[in-house]
Amino acid sequence: MDRSETARECAADSARVRDRAATRRRILDSARELFTADGYTQVSSRRIAAHAGVNVALINRYFGAKRGLLAEVIAGEAVYPGVFEGDPATLARRIAERLAARVHGEATPLQRALDGASGDPDLKAVYDERLKSAVLEPLEKYLGGAGARTRALSVAAVVLGLAGLRRVEGGAAFAECDRRELTERFTRIIEACLEESVSPGG
Repeated sequence: MDRSETARECAADSARVRDRAATRRRILDSARELFTADGYTQVSSRRIAAHAGVNVALINRYFGAKRGLLAEVIAGEAVYPGVFEGDPATLARRIAERLAARVHGEATPLQRALDGASGDPDLKAVYDERLKSAVLEPLEKYLGGAGARTRALSVAAVVLGLAGLRRVEGGAAFAECDRRELTERFTRIIEACLEESVSPGG
């Protein structure tokens, strides 16, 4: 094989890789747009494929199924941007501020759209995995040292409990609470979760 043939093959391989990446990106963008507009349960893989201008088989090839596509779309959304950075002394307040913002309706358009499908088993499984990969594991790493896992699990329990309450109460949960007061309350709860040790009977 001469150099010109090798160069042509390399260029063709590079074009295929770029084309795959572009196709994958189109599918993700279409899924995000449709999930945001209509929610997860109302959007089929066929509809996403048609919107992206691709064969539906490509969704399975690149993402495994609609659920895998949902997981990647959600992974693109920062759960707690910047929370696990900065001074450890203010970590509880940073988490509390995010929780208070969420219960007061601050969310991306995609998060708001997916809230309506919170009972869907696919969405629940993806959210559970996301909690682990985007909250529990980074928090445990951030805390470090002995007892980091227990402390991170305690905070995750608060986050999950709040999410469960919002599923039951909907947007009404904490709606009448003053946001500053709510932040202070959440801060105290999370500070207790983050304590390095709890004395017996304390």
